[in-house]
Amino acid sequence: MNAIPSWCRPEAPRLWRLTDSDFSGDETANAARVYADARLARIAEEGFTGVWLGARLYELMDSAVFPELNVPGRQARLDSLNALGERARRFGLGVYLYFNDPAGLDTDHPFWRAHPGLRGSSKWHLHALCTSAPEVQAFLRQAVGSAMAGLPGLAGVVLITACENLTHCWSKIRRRQGAPPPECPRCREREPADLVIELLDVWAAARRAHPRPFRLWAWNWEWAQWYEDPQREIVGRLPDGVELLLDLEFGGHKTWRGRDMPIGEYALSYVGPSDRLVATQDAVAGRGIPTHAKVQINTTHELCTVPNLPLLATLHGKLRALCERRIDGFMGCWSIGTQFTLNTFAVRLFLRSPQPYFDEEVFLRDLAAEYLGITDGAELVLTAWRGFSEAFKAYPFSVPMLYRGPQNDAPGRVLSLDFEGRPIGRSFMPDEPGDDLTPCLEGFDLDDVVAAFAAIRDGWLAVLPGYLAALDGRRGRVTDAQRRHRIEEASCARMLGHQFRSIVNVFAFYREQRRQMGELGLRPPCRLPPGPGLLAILADEIANTEAALPVVEADPRLGFHEEFHGHKYDATALRAKLVRLRGELGLGELPAV
Repeated sequence: MNAIPSWCRPEAPRLWRLTDSDFSGDETANAARVYADARLARIAEEGFTGVWLGARLYELMDSAVFPELNVPGRQARLDSLNALGERARRFGLGVYLYFNDPAGLDTDHPFWRAHPGLRGSSKWHLHALCTSAPEVQAFLRQAVGSAMAGLPGLAGVVLITACENLTHCWSKIRRRQGAPPPECPRCREREPADLVIELLDVWAAARRAHPRPFRLWAWNWEWAQWYEDPQREIVGRLPDGVELLLDLEFGGHKTWRGRDMPIGEYALSYVGPSDRLVATQDAVAGRGIPTHAKVQINTTHELCTVPNLPLLATLHGKLRALCERRIDGFMGCWSIGTQFTLNTFAVRLFLRSPQPYFDEEVFLRDLAAEYLGITDGAELVLTAWRGFSEAFKAYPFSVPMLYRGPQNDAPGRVLSLDFEGRPIGRSFMPDEPGDDLTPCLEGFDLDDVVAAFAAIRDGWLAVLPGYLAALDGRRGRVTDAQRRHRIEEASCARMLGHQFRSIVNVFAFYREQRRQMGELGLRPPCRLPPGPGLLAILADEIANTEAALPVVEADPRLGFHEEFHGHKYDATALRAKLVRLRGELGLGELPAV
């Protein structure tokens, strides 16, 4: 490549956020405190040019139309954001706010008693404000205008207008999967594109009125629930000044065990670009609409209870794809995967010199040298990074697997001969770990899932010893930072080996439980006899947990889930698990492993 890729230019938007900026809390009120100067400097040092925070319209607006929806503390939040914006600019950073509004209101909210005619679609004990109602449209124009007027230094806004939370009446309707239209009489005969464009028009008008027009990104997240790619019904009607945020992976496909597998979320088991991103870019070609990419640099919901997945060959492929598709900027994380790691340094390195780093070999060798201080023995590092990436391609990708699978808590998950039949909890929340894995297996054969995770485990463990040998801090002369990086990356890679081993054991144990229950005619809750199959898995998991415990004890980053700011497993959980697993010893003699 001859020219500097758009997303690599100094002025290009490259968005990041901090781990302890609580997306689910009052993030805007705490923004100035959390994003201290030293931390802003670090974000800029890593090559990012902006920070993004979750915002809620009701908390920032001064509505004269529906004042009862104004949330107290508005001015404090505006002051916090403005203070952050002023300090961030000193480090070359802009502040972006993410909105998914207007948020649905609880069915018991007093607003509905005063305005029953404005009630829209219902879901999760919420009603949407019907955005087809003239009163709601007037409310949105004034509310958005007042919020943006209070933020004169804002750099940008990111909007999701489909799925996620209940907002407008079509927001949660999966029409292409056969769902009926919304019950709202105003919206059921309208096209979802009409509602989206009306919302974008409101924000575009606020942008035009702004003293320093901010960037306005429309994220195409889940527009495909209504329209085929590339959703021309929406992208063909974007208001002036609206830019597109496109998912690098969502809307793609990969071949998995001989079948076509759609990619319906962020993925590090797939490089991209997705068919959807390519088609959408083509659909707006020649119209001067900037297109940005949503990527996950460190982790995804595939497995995110480690700081980073060291899939550097895959990450390099993604960076190349951003160049080849002439992407203008990116949003590099959601509310997970936000730590500074080997992966973020890899992006920083690529930004420095994209042309020579288009070559994977050159890039990975320089990365090993600069971040880890490894030149002699770099072959072991490159072999591991490529081996990790190749192994992870076997991931059994599906939204139920990502959101309901045991991948994030497997090291702390207790296996027991007592089968209660409780559904497995959500992978991204601190739910109780139920033992019935059915919810995550939708569309999968259990044997295939066990085989797939076993392939990841085996591929990972095959190259891990060489990687750990190369990361030995006694090898070569290194800086203090490089020595710390080696320790961190060895910890992460080692724990991933244990984690994949636990994941295989969890699924294999469940498969054996189901087999025995079928043979014996048992129904949950029940106690299974200590057959050799179950005991062999228990033995392996005891050995694996014993080996993982000192790794987890030494590294508090492990097991931490940024979505809810808590641990899915920690050293205490592993110790308790060992007590429980060893308690099974009274049920039979464990075979050697």
